[in-house]
Amino acid sequence: MKKLIRLILAVVVILLLVRLCSGTSGSVINLPGGFGGDKTEDTGGGWFGPKDKTGQKSNESVPEDIRDLERQLGIGNDDATSTTTTIPSVPSSTSASSPLTFKGIPITGSLQAFGTELVKAGFRKSLDGRTYSGDFAGYTGCKITPVGGDTVQEVRVDFPVISDWDALEKAYDSLQASLTQKYGIEPKTSSGSNQAVYTLPNGRITLDADVKDSSSWHVILKYTNSAAVAASSTSGRNPIDDL
Repeated sequence: MKKLIRLILAVVVILLLVRLCSGTSGSVINLPGGFGGDKTEDTGGGWFGPKDKTGQKSNESVPEDIRDLERQLGIGNDDATSTTTTIPSVPSSTSASSPLTFKGIPITGSLQAFGTELVKAGFRKSLDGRTYSGDFAGYTGCKITPVGGDTVQEVRVDFPVISDWDALEKAYDSLQASLTQKYGIEPKTSSGSNQAVYTLPNGRITLDADVKDSSSWHVILKYTNSAAVAASSTSGRNPIDDL
């Protein structure tokens, strides 16, 4: 009988201790192995509460190189303290250390070697071997003329003849807009000339309109490498300046 009474008392004490512990700890559950920290909320949905289901992507660490790429492309979210910087796209062909290019062909070396590259690019060589013909900048039947002595110094493009002035103006304006967009600079123009000159670190590009005859015109585009530009500048100096 005494053993039974002791057993009942022991059960009552255990029940009281369990109730006391649950009352003081409230809804806090300690997770095994330290998952989620020392404590987590018991929401009735297991270990993952509402915040865990929605995720915390905004607080995830993003590598700096990825952030830099996103800033250049104008995408992604950055913190409020950062500023957006627009990085202009500058073709590698405009670098002072690299030669000016025509259709990706460096304007350097011998005329023969340059002509060979033009043929590889799809242009047809004329019978005299001095000019080439083909499509260029969306126009068919353009004439390409490399200029120079032992080495090529300039490439001239004669666009097809146009007999309508409005059509000529439209073609000229379209080519000028494309050049401005590609090289990222405004050309130098003058009221008394049809020329639009783009001065680059490695050369010069000149857009012009020429009269073919009394009732027709054509657009001319010239790519001049830096060596030829420097030579023309030197030859145009007044000798008195050096005396």
